[in-house]
This record gives sequence, C-alpha cells and structure tokens, in this order.
Amino acid sequence: MRQVSLNALLSYLKKHQAVIKESLVFISIFLVIAIPLTILFVKTYEQSTALEEKKIDERVDAAYESLRLRLSSDFNLENSRSYKDYGILNSITVIGGNSRLFSEFFSFPDSSGPYCDFDSLYRQCRKGLVGHFQISHSGELLTPFYPDTSTGIGKSMWDNFSFADQEQRKKTRDLIQHLLDMLDIKNGLPKRTVQTLDSTEAIDQLYDEIPDLQIPTRIELTSEEEALTYMAETAKNDTNATSDIPIFNGTNTNVNITDLKIRMTTEYIVFFRTIYIGMLPIVQGFVVDKGIYLNYMTQEEQLAYTELPYAIELVSEDKVLLTIGKHNDSYTLRTNRPLPPPYEKISFKMYASPSANTTGLTILFSGIILLIVIATCLVTIYRFTQSKVALASKRQDFVSAITHELKTPLTAIKMYAELLQNSWVANEEKKQRYYGQIASEADRLSRLIQNVLNLSKLDGNRWNVQLRKERPKAVLDDFIATYSKNIEKQGFELTVSTDTDADNVALLIDRDAVMQILMNLVDNSLKFSKNASYKMISIELRVNGGDMYLAVRDYGPGIPASEMKKVFQEFYRVENEMTRSTSGTGIGLSMVKKLCTLTNMKIEIENVNPGLRTKIHFPPLDI
Repeated sequence: MRQVSLNALLSYLKKHQAVIKESLVFISIFLVIAIPLTILFVKTYEQSTALEEKKIDERVDAAYESLRLRLSSDFNLENSRSYKDYGILNSITVIGGNSRLFSEFFSFPDSSGPYCDFDSLYRQCRKGLVGHFQISHSGELLTPFYPDTSTGIGKSMWDNFSFADQEQRKKTRDLIQHLLDMLDIKNGLPKRTVQTLDSTEAIDQLYDEIPDLQIPTRIELTSEEEALTYMAETAKNDTNATSDIPIFNGTNTNVNITDLKIRMTTEYIVFFRTIYIGMLPIVQGFVVDKGIYLNYMTQEEQLAYTELPYAIELVSEDKVLLTIGKHNDSYTLRTNRPLPPPYEKISFKMYASPSANTTGLTILFSGIILLIVIATCLVTIYRFTQSKVALASKRQDFVSAITHELKTPLTAIKMYAELLQNSWVANEEKKQRYYGQIASEADRLSRLIQNVLNLSKLDGNRWNVQLRKERPKAVLDDFIATYSKNIEKQGFELTVSTDTDADNVALLIDRDAVMQILMNLVDNSLKFSKNASYKMISIELRVNGGDMYLAVRDYGPGIPASEMKKVFQEFYRVENEMTRSTSGTGIGLSMVKKLCTLTNMKIEIENVNPGLRTKIHFPPLDI
C-alpha cells in the first residue's frame, strides 16, 4: 500500500512538475517580500508600544512630581514660619522701642472664609486647618485662639474681649489636646535653676537627658525683647516660673528650630516641631482635617485624571486615605513611591488601564492588510500566468488538432480524386461511392472551417444575432432533414421524439445558432460514442411547465465528474492531445456555451449511464 502511495505521489509530482516549480517561485517571491515587511511592522509595533508605555510613565511621573512640588511648597511655607507666630502677641521693633501686636493665630481659624484662596496674604487660612498649638517646656498645651484664662496674658484677653465663638474655640482646643494625647506628642522638662551655660552646651545636655528631642535644622536670630515676650506667654506670665526663663547675654540670641514632622489619625494630620530658646524645648504645631487638606492639595490631579483611564491613591499603613478616579481589575499599578518628607509615611500609588496602543495596532493591522494584498496580487498573477500558459498550451493543442482535422479530409479527398483522375477505378459503382466520399469529406472540411470561423466571430463579438419568432420544432425538422444522412453514414441510428405541446410553440430564437448548436452536439456524440456497443443518437424536444428544451443523448462513456466544469473551456479536451483516440479540436462545447449565452439560452450536461445527455433550455415560454 505504501509503495502504491509513493508511486502515486511520484507520478503526481512528475506530472505537475512545472506547476510545482512555478508555485515555489511565487512562494519564494512572497517570502522575500513578506519576511522583511513582517519584521519591519513588528518592530514598528514594538516601538509604538514602548512609546505608549513611555507616555504613561511620563504622565505618572508628572502627576507625582506635581503633587510633590505642591506639598513641598506648602510644607516649606509653614516650616519657615517664625516661632513667634505661634504665640498670642508678637513683639516688633519700632521707632523708640518695641511694640506688641496680636499674632494672626489669635483669630479663630476659618478655612471656609472668603479670603481662603489668598494663602500668601492670609497664611492662617489653610484649607482644612483646625488650629495651631504649642506645648510649653513644662508640658502644658497652649493655643493662641483660646489662651489659658487662669492668669496673665490669657486672662487679660478674655477680660478685654468678648468672643461669640468661645464655645467653639474651647471644643477645638479640647480636640487638639485629645489628638496630642492619642498620638503621644508631648514635651516636658524637670524643674531646674537658672544656668548661664552657653546655649549650644545646654542643648547638647538636653539631648543627653531627653533622647526623643529633635535635632535643630535651622537657627532664627531673635532679640531679647522678642524672646522675653514669647517666654512670658509660654510660662503663663507666672512669676514663680521666671527661674525657667533663660538669661540672655547681650541683645540677641539664637533660637534653634527643627523641621516639621507629622503624625496622623483616621481624620486628622498633626504637624509639629520643637524650638529651643536657650536650653528650653517648646513644641509648636497645627492640626488639619486630613480629608479636606488632601482634597485641596490634589485638586489639580482631580481635574486632570478623574475622566482619564488613570487612578491615584494616597495610602498610609495599607489604608487608603484618598482616591482620585476609578479603576478596576484590568488597571495595573504603575508606581508606588513615598511622598516627600514629612509625608514619607504616605505612599503615592498610580494605576493606569492597559494601553490600547491604537497607533501600533493600526500599523500592525495595515501591515497585515498589506501582506494580504501582496499575497492576493501574487496569487492573481500566478493564476493569470497559469491561465495564459494553459491557454497557450491549449492553443498549441488546437493547432495540432486543427492540423490533424484538416489533413485527414484533405488526404481522403486527394486520394479519391487521384484514383478517379488516373482512371484506376473502372467500376461505375465504386466511382459513385468515391464521389460520395469526396463530397462527404468536403462537407466535413467545410463544417470544421465553419466552426473555426464561428468561434472567431463569437470571440470578436461579430456574431450577428437574429432573434425571430420561430418554432423550435420546425428548426429541429430542418436539422434532421439536413444532417440525418451524415448520422446514418457513420453507422448510428437517429431517434427523434417531441411533445405534442411543442409542435406549435413559437419563441424568439436565433435559427442559425440553434442549427449550429445541434450540429456540434451531434458531432460530439458521434465522435465520443463511436466505440459504444449501442450506437444511437437520441434527440428530444420537451415542454415542462414553462420550460422548453432540446436534449441530445448518446450511449458512449460520458464525461468524468471532475471534468464537467472544464469541458466548456476553449480548446479543452478530456483526452491528452498526444494520446487521444478521437478526432476534434476542443472548440465544439465552448462555442455551444457562447452561443447559448448570446441568445438567452442555457446549457446543462449530465451523465445518464450509459452515455451523456446535453440539454439546451430555450428562453421561458412567457417571453
């Protein structure tokens, strides 16, 4: 079985060797074009994808950097504030001495007031601000908007001014105290006597005794009058506590100030720092509502990213503090980095939807379309070339066939003519038979030449179509009267059957075309069934409803099913031209098909076992 299959394969390869070579050439051409183009388009797509990713990364970096700059700017603004602003009174130098003015923190904070957009002028008007505070060196809470009313400056404030929002101020002070206790933000030193140590030495000593104190990062120069005014408030103006106030040598001294730090609760952020006047540490700070403050600081991101395929989260200790935009499971985390100090415990997370890369997809899709177009063009060229090669081969076969077909009757005519010319035939009966043969071969030659001429007319659209009202029955009778002798002469019997309904039916038909079609169909039947055991040609004229058709049947071998669609091609013959055993040029059925199309008729062929039946359908009867 394997040997048979191998032989069949080798036979197929040998038979289609030329076709396989041509196919391989076109495939090679396609690959030579397609491979570089594919590499180019893939590289372009990859670069486009990388560019899209870079754009996303740039946008993420820009969002982080924008928020970092705003937070840093806001932090630096508050971090650079003078220590004196946290008190109730400020001592300022004027002509002739010093004057004391109320601190801006003395007024109750109003983060929703009409001037809150002018932070540069109303620095206290911070979005979400709850209030400022201080923790004295003895650990007591001091709030400039709600002074201690027991003694000193605080008592005089409440005596001289009436505060309509006193209850609200007290509640805010209590809230701040609660937050400081909760977050363990405190200050406190043991009672000590007056010392005249150098301030640097005093602070070093404090670091040794209280390790939790912060290290100063900047120094503010202050006058003795300013320092005494500030210390009087923090000491509650208590004469018993004056021993804790440092002694200043000269007119100026240094105040060491640390950077702000933060601690957070669920709802609030507490900013605080430590200042050192002489050897005394004092904690200063303020409280903001976390939600209001973070929403205000991220306004630009909310405007920029709410409607875009991005989402931002501010996260602290795995708790989401703020979300900008919406994201789902398809979004990917593009960055997770801490915010700048003192917000380093808050992480900035930014998500982005998978990049669609429409530009890259368009390029890739265009590349695929281009490759398909190239492949289609190559296939079209290949098929066109194949059809031209096949047509050239068929034309060559036609030339061979027509030469053979012309040579045969001419040879017969010449032979019979020479016999008669040289008086080599004495019998009168033979002479008449030879004359008949000459006439028959001349008719055959005439029909062959007429077929070629008719095909030329059809190919050149020069066939003169003459549609007239004719009875197909009358045309069939004329054909039988003209052609029946030729059928009988070749040893075939002709049978004709018609429906009675067809006798008087008249249609618009081309009489010459119908005659030519019948002649070619009968000639085909005579040629291909000459070796049939039952030599008969049957012609039928039938009416089936609104359909009227002519059918020509023989009892020969028929046509293989694989060849049914090819027999109407020009110059096509079922047999190989080199090994064929029947005469003919391969133009008969092609011409029949063209004549049917030209005169509004249809043709169909079918194997009827034995033999072949060819039906010619006339135009519908209702036309």
